[in-house]
Amino acid sequence: MTGEDLSTSERAAARLEAAAAGLPPLRAGQESLNEEICDRLIDLAAARAAVARPAVDEGGHDAAARSVEACVCRAVEDDVVRTLSRTGTRLDGGPSLEDTHREVTRIVTRLAEPDHYDAVCALLRAGLGDRPDGRAAGAWDIADEALRGLVSARAEWAGADPACTVAGGWVLVDRVARVRLTAALLAQARARGGNDAGHLVNAARRYAWNWLRLPPPEAATAVHVRRTGELAAWIGAFAAGGPATEGGAG
Repeated sequence: MTGEDLSTSERAAARLEAAAAGLPPLRAGQESLNEEICDRLIDLAAARAAVARPAVDEGGHDAAARSVEACVCRAVEDDVVRTLSRTGTRLDGGPSLEDTHREVTRIVTRLAEPDHYDAVCALLRAGLGDRPDGRAAGAWDIADEALRGLVSARAEWAGADPACTVAGGWVLVDRVARVRLTAALLAQARARGGNDAGHLVNAARRYAWNWLRLPPPEAATAVHVRRTGELAAWIGAFAAGGPATEGGAG
């Protein structure tokens, strides 16, 4: 991984930290709010862990490590937006929707290369490591299942036409990132030990539970892309007061 890649990851983590700084403190009697605050702080802990242990340190090829890093940065930026939406904190300097789309397109186009897709999955596997003992196994199992899902969905992405698959690329990028971020928390728990390890394991379990219990990411098809256009046109007409149902007025 180049210095430029690492600085990108560090900037993403710094943005999440700045967003999370606007979170209110945990208070007794506000359990629902406390759960939300804790989840956002765990997102921050995962971003910190990934910055502390970049993928290339685990023996990954630079190209695969750059793709994983790009996925992580994209997910962290989503976490920034999610945190801001909860706190009303203003944080300038984020990418536009168009910029984000271009980045997702770039990542998914590269992942359409079968060898590159395999290298990314292999790097994620190396980062996840062997199944740990104790409570950490719960987080590992969820991440392992999610990673096996990426492998099982390979034919949908690798070798497919990026003109269609990029439409569903958001879910692929997020899945790669969340596996990597869960693995980073587990690796940090192994490295630190002691009381810190217990907290990091709990964070990893919660992070994996929040983000990785979904089916394998499915690629978009030409039919899906066409229906997206039809739905967008229909919803636009509906919002503008046009016809919303057959034979009815808007």
